[in-house]
Amino acid sequence: MRPLAFIISAGLTLAACFQAHAGYRVVQGEGRAAIGGKDLASARKAALADALHDAAGKLQSHVRGFSQVDTNGAIREESTTLVEGRFSRYRVLFEGREGGSFVVRIEALGMTDQEACAGKRVDLDVRAVQIRVAQGIQGHVQRNVTEGVSRGMAMLSDGVAFRVSDQRALPAIGGSERSHYSQYDYMGQLTNMLPSPAGYSMSGQIIVETVRHDGMFTNVKDVVVRLSLSVKDNYTGARINEIRRELVVADRRTVMGVESLMGITAATPSQPRIDTTPLFEQVRDDLEEALACKALRAVVLEEEGGRVSLSVGLEHGVEQGDYFLVTLPNTRNEWQVIRIEDATPTRSVARAMKAKPGIPVNALATLMR
Repeated sequence: MRPLAFIISAGLTLAACFQAHAGYRVVQGEGRAAIGGKDLASARKAALADALHDAAGKLQSHVRGFSQVDTNGAIREESTTLVEGRFSRYRVLFEGREGGSFVVRIEALGMTDQEACAGKRVDLDVRAVQIRVAQGIQGHVQRNVTEGVSRGMAMLSDGVAFRVSDQRALPAIGGSERSHYSQYDYMGQLTNMLPSPAGYSMSGQIIVETVRHDGMFTNVKDVVVRLSLSVKDNYTGARINEIRRELVVADRRTVMGVESLMGITAATPSQPRIDTTPLFEQVRDDLEEALACKALRAVVLEEEGGRVSLSVGLEHGVEQGDYFLVTLPNTRNEWQVIRIEDATPTRSVARAMKAKPGIPVNALATLMR
Protein backbone atom coordinates (compact mmCIF):
# COMPACT_ATOMS: atom_id res chain seq x y z
CA MET A 1 0.00 0.00 0.00
CA ARG A 2 1.31 3.41 -0.88
CA PRO A 3 2.18 5.71 2.05
CA LEU A 4 -0.51 8.30 1.16
CA ALA A 5 -3.20 5.63 0.81
CA PHE A 6 -2.11 4.11 4.12
CA ILE A 7 -2.38 7.50 5.90
CA ILE A 8 -5.85 8.10 4.46
CA SER A 9 -6.99 4.60 5.45
CA ALA A 10 -5.61 4.96 8.97
CA GLY A 11 -7.21 8.36 9.29
CA LEU A 12 -10.62 7.05 8.30
CA THR A 13 -10.27 4.20 10.78
CA LEU A 14 -9.36 6.54 13.64
CA ALA A 15 -12.19 8.91 12.74
CA ALA A 16 -14.64 6.01 12.89
CA CYS A 17 -13.29 5.06 16.32
CA PHE A 18 -13.64 8.66 17.53
CA GLN A 19 -17.27 8.92 16.41
CA ALA A 20 -18.12 5.54 17.93
CA HIS A 21 -17.93 6.98 21.43
CA ALA A 22 -21.27 8.58 22.22
CA GLY A 23 -21.02 11.97 23.86
CA TYR A 24 -17.61 12.83 22.43
CA ARG A 25 -17.11 15.97 20.39
CA VAL A 26 -14.59 15.99 17.55
CA VAL A 27 -13.10 19.26 16.29
CA GLN A 28 -10.34 20.18 13.87
CA GLY A 29 -7.58 22.66 14.51
CA GLU A 30 -5.03 24.25 12.20
CA GLY A 31 -1.73 25.90 12.98
CA ARG A 32 0.86 27.76 10.92
CA ALA A 33 4.37 28.86 11.77
CA ALA A 34 7.00 30.66 9.73
CA ILE A 35 10.04 28.55 8.85
CA GLY A 36 13.28 30.15 9.96
CA GLY A 37 16.03 28.97 7.61
CA LYS A 38 16.03 25.16 7.55
CA ASP A 39 14.70 24.69 11.07
CA LEU A 40 11.61 22.62 10.23
CA ALA A 41 11.49 20.98 13.68
CA SER A 42 10.94 24.28 15.52
CA ALA A 43 8.39 25.42 12.93
CA ARG A 44 6.51 22.11 13.28
CA LYS A 45 6.35 22.42 17.09
CA ALA A 46 5.08 25.99 16.85
CA ALA A 47 2.47 25.03 14.23
CA LEU A 48 1.33 22.08 16.37
CA ALA A 49 0.96 24.44 19.35
CA ASP A 50 -1.23 26.72 17.20
CA ALA A 51 -3.33 23.76 16.09
CA LEU A 52 -3.81 22.54 19.67
CA HIS A 53 -4.83 26.03 20.78
CA ASP A 54 -7.24 26.33 17.85
CA ALA A 55 -8.87 22.97 18.65
CA ALA A 56 -9.13 23.75 22.37
CA GLY A 57 -10.79 27.06 21.57
CA LYS A 58 -13.39 25.30 19.42
CA LEU A 59 -14.14 22.86 22.24
CA GLN A 60 -14.71 25.58 24.82
CA SER A 61 -13.98 29.30 24.99
CA HIS A 62 -15.69 32.51 25.95
CA VAL A 63 -15.11 36.17 25.32
CA ARG A 64 -14.51 38.53 28.24
CA GLY A 65 -15.15 42.18 27.48
CA PHE A 66 -14.24 45.30 29.44
CA SER A 67 -14.16 49.06 29.01
CA GLN A 68 -11.28 51.49 29.54
CA VAL A 69 -11.28 55.27 29.75
CA ASP A 70 -8.16 56.94 28.33
CA THR A 71 -6.62 60.25 29.45
CA ASN A 72 -8.88 62.19 27.07
CA GLY A 73 -12.03 60.69 28.56
CA ALA A 74 -12.78 58.47 25.58
CA ILE A 75 -14.21 55.02 26.28
CA ARG A 76 -12.43 52.13 24.61
CA GLU A 77 -13.99 48.69 24.44
CA GLU A 78 -11.63 45.72 24.59
CA SER A 79 -12.14 41.99 24.76
CA THR A 80 -10.09 38.87 25.34
CA THR A 81 -10.87 35.27 24.42
CA LEU A 82 -10.37 32.72 27.18
CA VAL A 83 -9.65 29.24 25.85
CA GLU A 84 -10.78 26.50 28.26
CA GLY A 85 -11.30 23.43 26.08
CA ARG A 86 -9.80 20.08 27.11
CA PHE A 87 -9.30 17.03 24.93
CA SER A 88 -8.48 13.41 25.66
CA ARG A 89 -6.35 12.82 22.55
CA TYR A 90 -5.64 14.11 19.07
CA ARG A 91 -4.24 12.94 15.75
CA VAL A 92 -2.45 14.76 12.97
CA LEU A 93 -4.42 14.98 9.73
CA PHE A 94 -1.76 16.81 7.76
CA GLU A 95 1.63 18.34 8.32
CA GLY A 96 3.97 19.83 5.79
CA ARG A 97 5.42 22.89 4.21
CA GLU A 98 3.24 25.42 2.40
CA GLY A 99 5.38 28.20 0.95
CA GLY A 100 7.40 29.78 3.77
CA SER A 101 5.25 28.27 6.51
CA PHE A 102 4.87 24.89 8.15
CA VAL A 103 1.25 23.80 8.49
CA VAL A 104 -0.25 21.25 10.90
CA ARG A 105 -3.89 20.18 10.86
CA ILE A 106 -5.21 17.99 13.66
CA GLU A 107 -8.40 16.36 14.82
CA ALA A 108 -8.97 16.49 18.59
CA LEU A 109 -11.37 14.43 20.66
CA GLY A 110 -13.03 16.50 23.38
CA MET A 111 -13.37 15.12 26.88
CA THR A 112 -16.66 13.69 28.05
CA ASP A 113 -18.06 14.93 31.38
CA GLN A 114 -16.90 11.70 33.01
CA GLU A 115 -13.32 12.15 31.80
CA ALA A 116 -13.24 15.84 32.71
CA CYS A 117 -14.30 15.01 36.28
CA ALA A 118 -11.83 12.19 36.94
CA GLY A 119 -8.14 11.38 36.99
CA LYS A 120 -6.80 14.72 38.25
CA ARG A 121 -6.40 16.06 41.80
CA VAL A 122 -6.34 19.76 42.62
CA ASP A 123 -4.56 21.18 45.68
CA LEU A 124 -6.72 21.96 48.73
CA ASP A 125 -5.12 23.79 51.66
CA VAL A 126 -7.09 23.45 54.89
CA ARG A 127 -6.41 26.69 56.76
CA ALA A 128 -7.62 27.97 60.14
CA VAL A 129 -10.75 26.23 61.46
CA GLN A 130 -11.92 28.07 64.59
CA ILE A 131 -13.85 26.15 67.23
CA ARG A 132 -16.28 28.24 69.27
CA VAL A 133 -17.98 26.68 72.28
CA ALA A 134 -21.04 28.18 73.97
CA GLN A 135 -21.19 28.74 77.70
CA GLY A 136 -22.29 25.67 79.62
CA ILE A 137 -20.68 23.13 77.26
CA GLN A 138 -18.55 20.69 79.23
CA GLY A 139 -14.84 20.24 78.56
CA HIS A 140 -15.14 16.66 77.34
CA VAL A 141 -17.50 17.80 74.55
CA GLN A 142 -15.00 20.43 73.42
CA ARG A 143 -12.24 17.80 73.40
CA ASN A 144 -14.47 15.48 71.33
CA VAL A 145 -14.95 18.18 68.71
CA THR A 146 -11.27 19.21 68.63
CA GLU A 147 -10.14 15.60 68.23
CA GLY A 148 -12.89 15.09 65.65
CA VAL A 149 -11.50 17.90 63.50
CA SER A 150 -8.09 16.21 63.44
CA ARG A 151 -9.69 12.91 62.47
CA GLY A 152 -11.70 14.77 59.86
CA MET A 153 -8.50 15.99 58.19
CA ALA A 154 -7.43 12.37 57.80
CA MET A 155 -10.82 11.57 56.25
CA LEU A 156 -10.49 14.44 53.78
CA SER A 157 -7.13 13.02 52.69
CA ASP A 158 -9.09 10.15 51.14
CA GLY A 159 -10.67 12.57 48.67
CA VAL A 160 -10.48 11.56 45.01
CA ALA A 161 -10.71 14.99 43.37
CA PHE A 162 -8.39 16.90 45.68
CA ARG A 163 -5.05 16.62 47.46
CA VAL A 164 -5.21 17.90 51.06
CA SER A 165 -2.53 19.89 52.85
CA ASP A 166 -3.22 20.41 56.57
CA GLN A 167 -2.33 24.08 57.20
CA ARG A 168 -4.64 24.80 60.12
CA ALA A 169 -1.82 26.62 61.92
CA LEU A 170 -2.03 29.39 59.31
CA PRO A 171 -4.75 32.06 59.03
CA ALA A 172 -7.46 31.99 56.37
CA ILE A 173 -6.44 33.27 52.95
CA GLY A 174 -7.91 36.71 52.47
CA GLY A 175 -7.32 37.35 48.77
CA SER A 176 -5.35 36.57 45.66
CA GLU A 177 -2.18 34.59 46.28
CA ARG A 178 -0.56 36.14 43.21
CA SER A 179 0.63 38.86 45.60
CA HIS A 180 2.40 36.13 47.62
CA TYR A 181 1.35 37.88 50.80
CA SER A 182 1.03 34.56 52.62
CA GLN A 183 4.57 33.59 51.70
CA TYR A 184 5.79 36.34 54.02
CA ASP A 185 3.62 35.18 56.90
CA TYR A 186 5.81 34.41 59.92
CA MET A 187 4.07 31.15 60.81
CA GLY A 188 4.12 30.07 57.17
CA GLN A 189 7.89 30.47 57.00
CA LEU A 190 8.39 28.89 60.42
CA THR A 191 6.35 25.79 59.59
CA ASN A 192 7.24 25.71 55.87
CA MET A 193 3.53 25.51 55.00
CA LEU A 194 2.83 27.81 52.08
CA PRO A 195 -0.46 27.99 50.17
CA SER A 196 -0.74 26.33 46.79
CA PRO A 197 -0.85 29.30 44.39
CA ALA A 198 -2.92 27.50 41.71
CA GLY A 199 -5.05 25.47 44.13
CA TYR A 200 -7.85 26.13 46.58
CA SER A 201 -8.14 26.76 50.30
CA MET A 202 -10.76 26.04 52.92
CA SER A 203 -11.28 27.74 56.27
CA GLY A 204 -14.12 28.57 58.63
CA GLN A 205 -15.52 27.78 62.03
CA ILE A 206 -17.31 25.17 64.09
CA ILE A 207 -19.85 26.30 66.70
CA VAL A 208 -20.90 23.99 69.55
CA GLU A 209 -23.97 24.96 71.56
CA THR A 210 -27.00 23.57 73.33
CA VAL A 211 -30.53 24.05 72.02
CA ARG A 212 -33.69 23.64 74.08
CA HIS A 213 -37.07 22.88 72.56
CA ASP A 214 -39.27 21.99 75.50
CA GLY A 215 -42.78 20.71 75.03
CA MET A 216 -45.83 21.17 77.20
CA PHE A 217 -44.84 18.31 79.50
CA THR A 218 -41.21 17.61 78.54
CA ASN A 219 -37.77 19.13 78.95
CA VAL A 220 -35.73 18.52 75.80
CA LYS A 221 -32.14 19.65 75.20
CA ASP A 222 -29.73 18.81 72.32
CA VAL A 223 -26.07 19.49 71.65
CA VAL A 224 -25.72 21.03 68.17
CA VAL A 225 -22.46 21.22 66.20
CA ARG A 226 -22.70 23.73 63.33
CA LEU A 227 -19.95 23.73 60.73
CA SER A 228 -19.43 26.62 58.29
CA LEU A 229 -16.55 26.42 55.80
CA SER A 230 -15.62 28.66 52.89
CA VAL A 231 -13.71 27.36 49.84
CA LYS A 232 -11.64 29.95 47.97
CA ASP A 233 -9.64 30.04 44.76
CA ASN A 234 -6.08 30.80 45.84
CA TYR A 235 -5.13 32.33 42.49
CA THR A 236 -8.00 34.79 42.13
CA GLY A 237 -9.18 35.07 45.73
CA ALA A 238 -12.76 34.32 44.64
CA ARG A 239 -15.08 32.37 46.94
CA ILE A 240 -16.26 29.31 45.01
CA ASN A 241 -18.28 27.36 47.56
CA GLU A 242 -19.84 27.56 51.01
CA ILE A 243 -20.24 24.39 53.04
CA ARG A 244 -22.72 24.43 55.91
CA ARG A 245 -23.49 21.28 57.85
CA GLU A 246 -25.13 20.52 61.19
CA LEU A 247 -24.88 17.62 63.62
CA VAL A 248 -27.54 17.23 66.33
CA VAL A 249 -26.86 14.92 69.27
CA ALA A 250 -29.68 14.13 71.69
CA ASP A 251 -28.92 15.17 75.25
CA ARG A 252 -31.61 15.44 77.93
CA ARG A 253 -35.08 13.99 77.59
CA THR A 254 -37.11 14.36 80.85
CA VAL A 255 -40.73 14.80 81.88
CA MET A 256 -41.38 18.22 83.38
CA GLY A 257 -41.52 18.19 87.18
CA VAL A 258 -40.21 14.64 87.61
CA GLU A 259 -36.76 15.78 88.79
CA SER A 260 -38.08 18.00 91.54
CA LEU A 261 -40.55 15.38 92.71
CA MET A 262 -37.81 12.73 92.87
CA GLY A 263 -35.22 15.06 94.41
CA ILE A 264 -32.97 15.04 91.32
CA THR A 265 -30.91 18.17 90.62
CA ALA A 266 -32.09 19.31 87.19
CA ALA A 267 -29.08 21.59 86.67
CA THR A 268 -26.68 18.66 86.19
CA PRO A 269 -26.17 18.26 82.41
CA SER A 270 -25.38 14.96 80.76
CA GLN A 271 -23.88 16.10 77.40
CA PRO A 272 -23.01 12.81 75.67
CA ARG A 273 -19.91 12.05 73.60
CA ILE A 274 -19.83 13.82 70.21
CA ASP A 275 -18.74 11.90 67.11
CA THR A 276 -18.08 14.29 64.20
CA THR A 277 -17.39 11.52 61.67
CA PRO A 278 -20.75 11.92 59.84
CA LEU A 279 -20.14 15.67 59.64
CA PHE A 280 -16.80 15.32 57.84
CA GLU A 281 -18.13 12.58 55.59
CA GLN A 282 -20.64 15.15 54.34
CA VAL A 283 -17.90 17.77 53.96
CA ARG A 284 -15.83 15.35 51.89
CA ASP A 285 -18.80 14.68 49.62
CA ASP A 286 -19.42 18.43 49.25
CA LEU A 287 -15.78 19.00 48.29
CA GLU A 288 -15.86 16.17 45.76
CA GLU A 289 -18.86 17.77 44.10
CA ALA A 290 -17.33 21.26 44.14
CA LEU A 291 -13.81 20.37 42.94
CA ALA A 292 -14.19 17.23 40.79
CA CYS A 293 -14.68 19.06 37.48
CA LYS A 294 -12.26 21.91 38.10
CA ALA A 295 -9.52 22.03 35.47
CA LEU A 296 -6.09 21.13 36.79
CA ARG A 297 -4.03 24.31 37.02
CA ALA A 298 -0.43 25.08 37.86
CA VAL A 299 1.70 28.13 38.44
CA VAL A 300 5.05 28.62 36.73
CA LEU A 301 7.67 28.48 39.50
CA GLU A 302 10.82 28.88 37.39
CA GLU A 303 11.70 29.53 33.75
CA GLU A 304 14.99 29.18 31.94
CA GLY A 305 15.57 28.89 28.21
CA GLY A 306 12.04 27.78 27.39
CA ARG A 307 11.97 25.14 30.16
CA VAL A 308 9.53 25.82 32.97
CA SER A 309 8.90 24.28 36.38
CA LEU A 310 5.24 23.84 37.35
CA SER A 311 3.61 23.53 40.78
CA VAL A 312 1.90 20.18 40.02
CA GLY A 313 3.23 16.67 39.52
CA LEU A 314 2.47 12.96 39.61
CA GLU A 315 0.27 13.18 42.73
CA HIS A 316 -1.99 15.57 40.82
CA GLY A 317 -2.32 13.16 37.88
CA VAL A 318 0.21 14.85 35.57
CA GLU A 319 1.90 12.57 33.05
CA GLN A 320 4.75 12.92 30.59
CA GLY A 321 3.39 14.21 27.29
CA ASP A 322 0.56 16.27 28.81
CA TYR A 323 -0.02 19.73 27.36
CA PHE A 324 -0.69 22.89 29.39
CA LEU A 325 -1.97 26.19 28.05
CA VAL A 326 -0.19 29.16 29.64
CA THR A 327 -2.11 32.42 29.78
CA LEU A 328 0.23 35.38 30.01
CA PRO A 329 -0.73 38.07 32.54
CA ASN A 330 -1.16 41.71 31.49
CA THR A 331 -1.33 40.86 27.77
CA ARG A 332 -4.08 40.69 25.18
CA ASN A 333 -4.67 37.13 24.01
CA GLU A 334 -1.00 36.11 24.23
CA TRP A 335 -0.49 32.47 25.09
CA GLN A 336 1.98 29.63 25.01
CA VAL A 337 1.62 25.84 24.94
CA ILE A 338 4.03 23.73 26.98
CA ARG A 339 4.58 19.97 26.96
CA ILE A 340 5.47 17.97 30.08
CA GLU A 341 8.88 16.29 29.81
CA ASP A 342 9.40 15.05 33.36
CA ALA A 343 7.48 14.95 36.64
CA THR A 344 8.12 14.32 40.33
CA PRO A 345 5.37 13.71 42.92
CA THR A 346 4.63 17.44 43.38
CA ARG A 347 6.46 19.23 40.54
CA SER A 348 6.89 18.86 36.79
CA VAL A 349 9.14 20.24 34.07
CA ALA A 350 7.81 21.30 30.67
CA ARG A 351 9.18 22.90 27.53
CA ALA A 352 7.60 25.70 25.52
CA MET A 353 6.49 24.68 22.02
CA LYS A 354 6.91 28.15 20.47
CA ALA A 355 9.92 30.45 20.53
CA LYS A 356 7.74 33.38 21.58
CA PRO A 357 6.22 34.70 23.74
CA GLY A 358 8.38 34.13 26.79
CA ILE A 359 6.78 32.68 29.92
CA PRO A 360 7.04 34.77 33.10
CA VAL A 361 7.23 33.29 36.58
CA ASN A 362 3.81 33.12 38.33
CA ALA A 363 1.94 32.71 35.01
CA LEU A 364 -1.06 30.39 35.21
CA ALA A 365 -1.00 27.12 33.22
CA THR A 366 -4.13 25.00 32.62
CA LEU A 367 -4.15 21.36 31.58
CA MET A 368 -5.30 20.81 27.99
CA ARG A 369 -4.73 17.05 27.80
